[in-house]
Amino acid sequence: MIPARVLWKRETAASRPVRIAGAVMVVNALLLTAHLLHRSGFVLDPDGGSFSLFRSSALWNGGIDGSLMELFGLLQLGAASVLLLYLGLRDSAHRVLAAWGGVFLLLIADDLFRIHERVGAHLALDRLLPSLGATTAQELGGLLFWAVSGLVLVGGLVHLHRRSGARARTESWALLATVVPFVLVAVGYVLVGAVRPGLFGGPWGEVAAMVRITVKLLTMTLLQVRAMRLRGTPL
Repeated sequence: MIPARVLWKRETAASRPVRIAGAVMVVNALLLTAHLLHRSGFVLDPDGGSFSLFRSSALWNGGIDGSLMELFGLLQLGAASVLLLYLGLRDSAHRVLAAWGGVFLLLIADDLFRIHERVGAHLALDRLLPSLGATTAQELGGLLFWAVSGLVLVGGLVHLHRRSGARARTESWALLATVVPFVLVAVGYVLVGAVRPGLFGGPWGEVAAMVRITVKLLTMTLLQVRAMRLRGTPL
């Protein structure tokens, strides 16, 4: 018979990711609300002083680099990366998990150092296609950078996926399913903005941006929770 103390420790370890996920979701909701209030002031009252507390600082704008929302999301993604690297490197049958951790670290580096934005600006696609605006050309150039880089990263993931154990492969598929919705939303946002640049103006633009940043933030939360659950269960 399993001692009560051992059962209590197991239940506590199993419930810890749930409690942390609950706390993280509360912070997510607060940051998304702050972003909405920050942007609503400009849309609903461009010349007034509504929502002055949130309008006073760009830190509340989750759609820009360096915002509180972006930093909180990167913190979650960083935690997921470290846990996946730990799980993947301690056993050769789990190497694909380490590969996922490495990919997420690259995403963090890209956000912090604006790598794809700089590459996109350097490509200067607006010189080849004068009809493109500078911002659209930069975004398409960044998308091209990720398309090329993605081929290399996917190749590495597929190679290690095949060499990993059955449980690690199952978790790898789950990580892919978690990431795909954000990738589709992010790519769709850039492509639609390039094809119909006027579509994202005004309120519709705010709605589209809100959807994009919400999906991005929740994706990072789900990745963190999944990595924590993996850490607490034997592979």
